[in-house]
Amino acid sequence: MIKAAPQTAFTFQQRMQREATEKSLTLDDQQRQLIARLDALMSRTLAGAPRQAQGDGLYVWGLPGRGKTFIVDAFFDWAPLQEKKRVHFHYFFRQLHQTIATGGSVDAAIAASIGGCRLLCFDEFHLHDIGDAMLIKPLLAQLFRNGVLLVATSNHPPENLLANPLYHQRFEPCIALMRQHLTTIALTGEKDYRTLRHEQHGPFSTGGLLLDSTPTLRRALHLPEAAAAPLPLTVGYRTLETLSPAGDTLHFSFRALCEAPTAVMDYLTLCERHQRWLVEDVPPLARVSPAVQQRFINVIDVLYDRHCQLFLTTACPPETLTQGVELEDIQRTASRLNLLPLYQGDA
Repeated sequence: MIKAAPQTAFTFQQRMQREATEKSLTLDDQQRQLIARLDALMSRTLAGAPRQAQGDGLYVWGLPGRGKTFIVDAFFDWAPLQEKKRVHFHYFFRQLHQTIATGGSVDAAIAASIGGCRLLCFDEFHLHDIGDAMLIKPLLAQLFRNGVLLVATSNHPPENLLANPLYHQRFEPCIALMRQHLTTIALTGEKDYRTLRHEQHGPFSTGGLLLDSTPTLRRALHLPEAAAAPLPLTVGYRTLETLSPAGDTLHFSFRALCEAPTAVMDYLTLCERHQRWLVEDVPPLARVSPAVQQRFINVIDVLYDRHCQLFLTTACPPETLTQGVELEDIQRTASRLNLLPLYQGDA
């Protein structure tokens, strides 16, 4: 039997309408339909009703800033269940790989990662690594078998996950499983709510994008200057190069952070030690390889989700920084970079 938390006085639809009013937002039809579907799912879950076809959860996709995370985070906060978990894709799979590496079976590692949760909210469900992709099917199978309510958000419809033609065919059975158990809802509105800046997006949006990194501006923002030579920084079994001693601010060049063969696990580990980052000399991303572009996308994803403050220096106007990049995930990156205050000269 599902153990409920203290019952809320409001339905989720009432909660969201109140929150939208407080933020002076107008919910569109698709957002209201998503909110109503989440409300109905939780009602059936709390009532212990038998699961129906496509009743195991929702897969919500759409362009950045369409309200996916805003709505699902509010749902997670409101949901009157004690056994619930909200996880970010990168962080969850880092832990899962580490658990498997200790020698346990995949199913046992998944069970340990899920714990006893009855509601799992999976933020930013996107795949680029075949190693992660091969764990998705046993993960979903265990979730559905155990009756866990799954709500996932993504920038891509299920059919576009792991789009690399070298691997996509191997992932198609997993897409079929998702289509069987999850109702897919698209948020395709034209409005990007992040551009409205109704609220700060945590420490990330208190950083900045520096077009002209003058000494006066750097001092005003308490940003370090580069040391005479790069300094080694050990992360797990890897050694990275920083531009100054790793103190309050973790200081990288774009080359050392993104052109070197770094990985998501490196960024996650460093976020646990350093909450303030400075990345120097970010070029127009269309000039670098897709692999380098993907690392930059991953860096921004991790720093945003782990609530780190980020400063970037670049000679590239912000509107052209991500222009010409063909990776679909760059839309999410551009939306998040738009949250950073713009500094030019000593302003």
